[in-house]
Amino acid sequence: MAKPFKGMSLFTYAGERKYLSRSERARFLNAISILDNSKHQTFCELIFWTGCRPSEALNLCAVNVDFSEGMVVFRSLKKRGVLKNRHFRAVPVPTCLLGRLDSVHDIRTAQEEPDQGAGVSLFTFSRTTGWRIIQTVMEAAEITGARANARGLRHALGVQAAVSNVPESRIQAWLGHASLETTSVYLSAQGLEDRAIAERMWQADLVN
Repeated sequence: MAKPFKGMSLFTYAGERKYLSRSERARFLNAISILDNSKHQTFCELIFWTGCRPSEALNLCAVNVDFSEGMVVFRSLKKRGVLKNRHFRAVPVPTCLLGRLDSVHDIRTAQEEPDQGAGVSLFTFSRTTGWRIIQTVMEAAEITGARANARGLRHALGVQAAVSNVPESRIQAWLGHASLETTSVYLSAQGLEDRAIAERMWQADLVN
């Protein structure tokens, strides 16, 4: 009987990929527009751009959006011991996402009037509804299997960051990993670079 994997893996026991490829990420982002509810859209966009867990997105308040630094601050919900519910991480996000969050959730107004909602959650639906929203977009984007979920988006961000040569320490910080050992799994997923290198090799063979 095969021994179970130790730690995190980007593939199932059968070898199925658990992260979205670059083209699948693009399809997911484009498919978000099928959602009728704008807050459901920003929920998906937030997970796409930050790799946060659905539960972390659902805990976001207006005060957690930092326009001046271009960051969204998440409470890391999987921390244990003295750090439980007391550990925060700031993740950089594109200007387009900041604009969408403000437009849909009226964040700047809430921040100017703290007593009127700066501490109120941006999303009021349950985790079950959140998972269903993600699944709806995955189906519209024709993404199936082990990667067709929020974790697949999280892994995809880690892989894309590694392929883009983002320092390992920054990937660790953005995803909220407790150790670099967990983050290092993304450094082995160099599929996009491997393909480009292989294509140069194939081209040389064809020329000769």
